[in-house]
Amino acid sequence: PHLNSNVMKLSLAVHLLASFTSAAGWGHRTFASTSSLSSEISSDRVEIAGNIAEPSLNTTMTLKSRARSLESQKLCERNWVFLISTGRAGSTSAMNMINAVPGIYMYGENDEGYLRTLMSMAPTKNMAENFSSQRHGPINVKNVHRGIQEFILDLYGHDKSIPSHYVGYKQLIGRVPLDDLEKVFPCAKVILNYRRNLTAQHESTFWKNRDDSTLRNFTTSLLNFHKKSKLDTFLLALEDFSVETFEKLVNFLGIQCHFESVLHDNKDGYSSAHDVTVNFAKAIQSYPMDTSTLASFERGVKEHFASAQCGEPL
Repeated sequence: PHLNSNVMKLSLAVHLLASFTSAAGWGHRTFASTSSLSSEISSDRVEIAGNIAEPSLNTTMTLKSRARSLESQKLCERNWVFLISTGRAGSTSAMNMINAVPGIYMYGENDEGYLRTLMSMAPTKNMAENFSSQRHGPINVKNVHRGIQEFILDLYGHDKSIPSHYVGYKQLIGRVPLDDLEKVFPCAKVILNYRRNLTAQHESTFWKNRDDSTLRNFTTSLLNFHKKSKLDTFLLALEDFSVETFEKLVNFLGIQCHFESVLHDNKDGYSSAHDVTVNFAKAIQSYPMDTSTLASFERGVKEHFASAQCGEPL
């Protein structure tokens, strides 16, 4: 639901102020987000329809080994994953495929652009205690960024008591300040979703009413982020959707899985029924059933869910 803007801003301000001087931790991560994977996804020369000039790409996946300062490590106590999309490129299907993996909680888009809104209110540097009319205590920017992480989970209603391998959300690229993504989530993994055929993409739902140059610019920005970002990134073109691609994607997250098929969500536009409405494994965890009821429920709905058989995280 949409929040009243004034109420939202007041709520954000209170939450941020509470986090400025907080040094409390969130507990231990389930496993390291920077696992070293020796295998590399095959090189991919991306061609975009419509004579789009695109930067040359050497690989669809980047894995970077980085030394972290102690302060930066505070921002890496959770494993974060983001799905950044140009829109109408299969991002909802990708989100539901990822959510089929046990222990991953990926939430949907937010119209407000939570990270953008929070960072617009946050200080950009450490600040000493202030005794003026704008009085505040000493402010540590890293603590503020940790507070932003926590608040975003609260905005999504995430149950922090449930162990998770990864948590995150998908968002349209126009609502995400990519530089701030690196600052607040320095150990995150980012899935970059787009289409090579921009002509077909521009004919889909909301893009029909927008200038095609905006779509071209968004796609170029996303691909440039893949080349230059300090974060680990994975390119996910709609044209590459396959069982094999999604198995490589979860391998990028340090998890070995086998998918039975690839979902197609919103295939007739946003007015159509979703192929996937809930993850089956999480549904039965939330609503315990006896054996006979569970068997009947599974037979009736299993075909509508993404199904993944996964091993333990690397």
